[in-house]
Amino acid sequence: MPLFPVFIELTGRPVLVVGGGKVAARKVKQLLPFKPEVTLVSPKATPELRELAKRKVIKWKRRAFRPSDLRGKLLVVLATDDARLQARVSKLCKEKGILCNAVDAPEHCSFIFPSLVRRGELVVGISTSGKVPALSRALREKLEELLPEELGRLVTELERARSSGVRGEELLELARRRLGEVLR
Repeated sequence: MPLFPVFIELTGRPVLVVGGGKVAARKVKQLLPFKPEVTLVSPKATPELRELAKRKVIKWKRRAFRPSDLRGKLLVVLATDDARLQARVSKLCKEKGILCNAVDAPEHCSFIFPSLVRRGELVVGISTSGKVPALSRALREKLEELLPEELGRLVTELERARSSGVRGEELLELARRRLGEVLR
């Protein structure tokens, strides 16, 4: 079943990551540019995650998951290979209406992480609805080669034009013209 793509505001919003290994570190790194308040729950953590906690970029609770960890969370990422824990937390999230991603366990997910290409404020998300993540990754890598960094500056330029009153077809034509110039 295809998933509907949604871009969600995470700035200052509470996100829980359960697990402290390499996969958790990768997911935290994907989240941080969007400025959520990340809480990590795990008895152990990679050196990278420990350093983020030490610098107060994330909060680390050095213990096993507790249901109370879900209180007030917008979304949860389960980055653990404990299938029973994934099922339990996923069920709790569903009951509480909390978005949940269980890494490599689509049956426990209410959302998935797309492959992302970022160019400043321009964010392109790629998904196979969780069916073939390797294809999403391959496509992301190809788009990273094709899409120049200058696209981030183009967003800023067009945002200024829009805020100065350029709208509708005029803005669309300007975007098409400038995009053509950038992609040459």
